[in-house]
Amino acid sequence: MSKLTTLLRYFSTPTRYRSRDSITKLQNKAVLKHIRFVRKNSKFYAKLWSGYRDDQWREFPIIDKTQMMDNLQDLITVDLDINEAKKLALEAESSRDFSSKIGPYTIGFSSGTSGYRGMHIVSEAEQAAWAGFMLARGLGSSIFSKKRIGLVLRANSNTYESVGSKRINFLFYDLMKPLEELHQSILNDELDMLICPPSVLSYFVDMNSQLRVERMVSVAEVLEATDRKKIEAHFGITLHQFYSSTEGEIGATCEYGKLHLNEGIMVVQKEWIDQEKGWYHPIITDFRRKTQPIIRYKLNDILVAAKEPCPCGDAREVIDSVMGRSDDMFHLTKHDGTTELVVPDLIRRAIMQMSDKITDYIAIQKSVNHVEIQLKPDNIESLSMIGFDNLWQSKGIQSPQIDVKPYTHIPSTTKLRRIYRDFK
Repeated sequence: MSKLTTLLRYFSTPTRYRSRDSITKLQNKAVLKHIRFVRKNSKFYAKLWSGYRDDQWREFPIIDKTQMMDNLQDLITVDLDINEAKKLALEAESSRDFSSKIGPYTIGFSSGTSGYRGMHIVSEAEQAAWAGFMLARGLGSSIFSKKRIGLVLRANSNTYESVGSKRINFLFYDLMKPLEELHQSILNDELDMLICPPSVLSYFVDMNSQLRVERMVSVAEVLEATDRKKIEAHFGITLHQFYSSTEGEIGATCEYGKLHLNEGIMVVQKEWIDQEKGWYHPIITDFRRKTQPIIRYKLNDILVAAKEPCPCGDAREVIDSVMGRSDDMFHLTKHDGTTELVVPDLIRRAIMQMSDKITDYIAIQKSVNHVEIQLKPDNIESLSMIGFDNLWQSKGIQSPQIDVKPYTHIPSTTKLRRIYRDFK
């Protein structure tokens, strides 16, 4: 991998965009160039876009994870055997050795928390450019300053070792290891920056961790406001965030901790769920990713658009939060027998009204009339159900059975999902 590519991308990545017009012009030019390349090199997209002109890309058919995985062999633009790639990815997860590649291509699986595992295939050039972009968006200081950066992840990537240098040193911490051992290793290594899932950071807070770093970045899981406040209060630092998925690097925080969409590398269109509240599914078109093109790809994440511009002055759109996924919506029965979909945010609000002593929770809809709520700490007295009662009444929902149980999640390679539906 070329460190020069990483440096060029780092210095060519703007710290901010001054206007929406400059973003739109950049996107239009880059997407059209990208579309021409993909149409020539991807059998899947060439067939999918039959009858559409290149400049109609905003109306191209939408795809999702199922379509991508079912057609991955024809979707990629390189000569690579997908079955061989899947085998390599599975072997890497089993051995915990993530250094293997097929030629210049790195292969990996998503965590599969949505029930259907995605796959990412990236070239060395794409990795080098990605590294430069993410360092520009997340480092918070000069690339020439000495930094020891810790990555607490479910799977390592040879990306980090490849772009490391005498000044930038990446250290990988495997979530398969016991958390106490992992925490001690992080303390011993005296990091400058820690990139870590919020559930692990929250666990460190519960341990009364004495960890001190210059910069802390949340990754891999939804960062909720309760976690942010808890982590920032304990460590005395602004918690930054990378909003990523198997399909791309979708957002990163500015110096104010506000999450901006990465509109310098992708277009994010909106499929509105509730426009008044700012809730939408993002439809992403990544115009930098060539090996495995992601074009008009619908994520089932639910984003909440910010209503106010960011004080940092960056014109890239801001999202207040990643609310969850469509899989996380509760499907509950109304009094008239129809189904009502309830977004995670409403369940979250009802839970937080149960007690001001709650430090952590998980809510699982087990069936159409059964909800399990796990609370931490155990045995909180005088729990209030008024938040749920008001929610059911306002939406005309038949009250489901609610069972309160002890909190069971321990951070590991399994991503934390706080609110989700556990049946089809």
